[in-house]
Amino acid sequence: MRLLPTLLLTFSSIAGAASLSTTALTLGQPDLTEQRRTATLLPGVTLTSIERGQLAGNGVWTVNIAAVATQSEGEKRLADLKAAGFTGRLDSMQTQGTVKGNLGFMVRVGSFTARAEADSLLSTLKARGLSGGVQFTGEDGGNVTGPWSIQVLSIEPGAQARVRLALATDTLPGRETTSTLARRLGAVAAVNGGFFVINNDIGTEGDLAGISVVDGKLLSEAIDGRPAFLLSRNEPGGQLLQGVTSTLTLKVGGTSRRATGINRKPGFIVNCGNFAATPTTRPAHDLTCQAKEELVAFTSAFGEQSDAGEGFEVAVGSDGTILSVQEKRGMTIPREGMTVQATGEAVAWLKNLAQAGVPVTLMTTLTDSSGKVIPLNTGTDIVNGGPTLVKSGKTLSDYAAEGWSPEGVTAEGAASAGSRLNFFNGWVLRRNPRTAIGTMSDGTLLLVTVDGRNPTHSVGVSIPEMAQLMRDLGAVDAMNLDGGGSTATYANGMLQGIPSDTTGERPDGDAILIFPR
Repeated sequence: MRLLPTLLLTFSSIAGAASLSTTALTLGQPDLTEQRRTATLLPGVTLTSIERGQLAGNGVWTVNIAAVATQSEGEKRLADLKAAGFTGRLDSMQTQGTVKGNLGFMVRVGSFTARAEADSLLSTLKARGLSGGVQFTGEDGGNVTGPWSIQVLSIEPGAQARVRLALATDTLPGRETTSTLARRLGAVAAVNGGFFVINNDIGTEGDLAGISVVDGKLLSEAIDGRPAFLLSRNEPGGQLLQGVTSTLTLKVGGTSRRATGINRKPGFIVNCGNFAATPTTRPAHDLTCQAKEELVAFTSAFGEQSDAGEGFEVAVGSDGTILSVQEKRGMTIPREGMTVQATGEAVAWLKNLAQAGVPVTLMTTLTDSSGKVIPLNTGTDIVNGGPTLVKSGKTLSDYAAEGWSPEGVTAEGAASAGSRLNFFNGWVLRRNPRTAIGTMSDGTLLLVTVDGRNPTHSVGVSIPEMAQLMRDLGAVDAMNLDGGGSTATYANGMLQGIPSDTTGERPDGDAILIFPR
């Protein structure tokens, strides 16, 4: 791991770490060793690197075949394995207090000290028509001694710094690593941002899979009901927003209709949470919903050309009137204007109204869970994320409402119970690399990353552990950002820590950057 030239301190002697709590973390048992290194990046901006615990027989490598809800289901899978010549076992899922009773079981084969042996077994299983994935059992969520490698960027209220959200490649399509984006724009430090579309099979690669506001402009609609985090370019700090909903109203001439999205491929709604989405209008993380009928606006944030395909589209100039119409999707986007695409039954509605010179207006309104309007002022950035980790000093675990739980979505038939159970266990409860953003009571902004999927370097954290970590660091409000291979902290020209992807740092959709004021 590469670190800045720093001063090595014990956890009890960090007086200059921008108001960070000086109490040892609660990850693992209380007597674990913990060391912190601090570096001042700008006046009021500090990087604190924390190394806690050590690898001490925390787990073994194994092949995970499936997640099942009941023991009887597990026994059937074990019988199938036995018939294929393999002896399996059932490992209970670690609920970590998030659900009552037993969550379910993981059907597994093999126990190895070296990953290469588990990889070899997986190849043998696949050759016999079976599927699965290699896992380290120390990431299951049970008690471990570490190790954990944590990076904390703390920005005090009076810091000589500006914090802003930036799009990868400066447009919504396409991706860029956090460190490349930070270097290109001249940032002192950065962390990865929110969730994004990973490839073109499920939408527009690089598009933010949730709300995105950059300098007061709405560039991507909200996953209704999910949290988000507001940043101001004018002053350090931030604000946790809960239950964010975006309402887009398209007015063509004197007729209005609710639009379904902005700057994304019609028909695909990653993470659902949209009134037009099927099979569920509720948030459902890592699930791509469909939409047969859409009105989607495209601005210059999408690039020079809108998404191409079947449907109907109009180009709107800088004066707010229709310049041209087209019997298919895919137009040049006017630099100071927009285009509007229609699919399904919305085609007839737009086509009936669209004529050259007709005024077109797109009105956007953001509200929080209380119904309060969130103003979109110049200098305002909003990054998507979730789940909510800490609110008013208390850790939260109501994952169903924000779309991280197997409940609710399965009742609407969005996915099989088994697949959502596997997602909940693997994404929420098992340890992974994580990134989070939060604020302390004095207004200090915290940007925190935890490396993972590397047992000798850092075992990662579960979502409940990430929530507790943010509280340990002093956060009174906090939200999870994108994690896994996306997790990255950049500071003073170098990537801190070790990326979890074998290919290195993952290109993302956006990042939170820190600049000198």
